[in-house]
Amino acid sequence: MNRVRDSPPNISAGFLHYLWISFIMDLRKGLISMKKRLIPALSIAFSLVLSVPAFAQHIYIGDTETVISYDEKGNKIITLIFDPAKTPDYMKPDSPNYWRKAEQAQMVQIADVPAFPQAGQAADFTAQPEETPFQPIPPLTEAPEVGTVLAEIEYMDKNGEIHFTETYYGGEDGQCTWYARGRFREVHGIVLPYMGNAKVWADKAGNYPEVDVITDLSDVPEQAVAVFRPTGRFRDWPGHVRFVEYVERDKYGKPETVYYTDANGAGDPEKDSYTSGYDGSVKAVSYADFLEPYGSKLIGYILPRK
Repeated sequence: MNRVRDSPPNISAGFLHYLWISFIMDLRKGLISMKKRLIPALSIAFSLVLSVPAFAQHIYIGDTETVISYDEKGNKIITLIFDPAKTPDYMKPDSPNYWRKAEQAQMVQIADVPAFPQAGQAADFTAQPEETPFQPIPPLTEAPEVGTVLAEIEYMDKNGEIHFTETYYGGEDGQCTWYARGRFREVHGIVLPYMGNAKVWADKAGNYPEVDVITDLSDVPEQAVAVFRPTGRFRDWPGHVRFVEYVERDKYGKPETVYYTDANGAGDPEKDSYTSGYDGSVKAVSYADFLEPYGSKLIGYILPRK
């Protein structure tokens, strides 16, 4: 018995054309879908690249240079470079008050470090710098060198111009009240109000809750503003204020020598104006001479309230 084989189906040219058009349409839809996903991804990647700063920040603290940079993925890279040749004179161990001056310089430079944009943030992003909490300057543990300037009164900008620091900015620079107000703020972080002539400071300071006025003159408190009132034929003078830096005492604890700083004081080569290198320099006198300098007498001290 003869078998008849099945013949292949007759596929028309129109049907093949239909299949080809369907394939092309599906391929086009796939490309469009891919494009919708790919473009946002590329956009995000491009914005991340833009957010990475193309520079490095150099910070000098003493003899160490800190270089802050970013790699292509936005990761922060910190590099420390030690160079003894860059050590400032005031940070050398043989300099007076080395440790305290070094600590002040470090706090100032850290506070000046700008905030960088991080990966994912816009290139023009501006972060608010973190506020550095105030650190009071601790009392001296030994007598300072006479003639040295302990206060950070001025600084030089990148153009070589001299400016007053924030604590000494404002008021009548060169006057004793200007300096005492700035030094008190620098050491204690307390901004004293403007209280007029020096001779009335002890009276007016008693009205402010941040400070105490001490009229017992049997001791000399350190890091205090000493107030002097003119006497006798000098009673019309405006008075004077000094900042007590350190006190040498005998074996019973009684003051013998007082180390203080001031402005517009006795011996100032340029009266009623700021004299760089002299105003704010350390002076030393006996306790007896400190109580009654020429034409005036000590009436009290201004200290932060405990």
